[in-house]
Amino acid sequence: MRQLAILLLLACTACATRADGPSPNQPPTAQAAAPAPSAPSAPASGDTLARIHALVGKAECTSDSQCQVLPIGARACGGPAGHLAYSTAHADATELQALAERYRADQQAGNQRSGMVSTCRMLPTPVVSCRANTCQLGEAAAVR
Repeated sequence: MRQLAILLLLACTACATRADGPSPNQPPTAQAAAPAPSAPSAPASGDTLARIHALVGKAECTSDSQCQVLPIGARACGGPAGHLAYSTAHADATELQALAERYRADQQAGNQRSGMVSTCRMLPTPVVSCRANTCQLGEAAAVR
């Protein structure tokens, strides 16, 4: 349930809009993590994201060293749409990264087909730690 809430929060902060969207003075509308239902790759992307979430599971951990960050999706201007925390103790990192790359490519293709644009704001990679025996995302580390 917590991962669903995080995913919804990331989707709300994606700030992606269509090229014919609101003026720069108006706030952009949110874009869901998956392409629009009318996009041909929507079922494949949805299946891929569901497989990612199934592999991540509860992201149970016993130490910070088991926790990793997985970039998810693609912003129209580049970079991931969000991040997920996962545990190497319970998930195959190679399989997760391959699925995340497939999902990124599907979203990137959907963004190009639809003419999607975004704010081009760089989303920093968050830190991840083991809290209450679960890998959890935190604030991004300060760049020095």
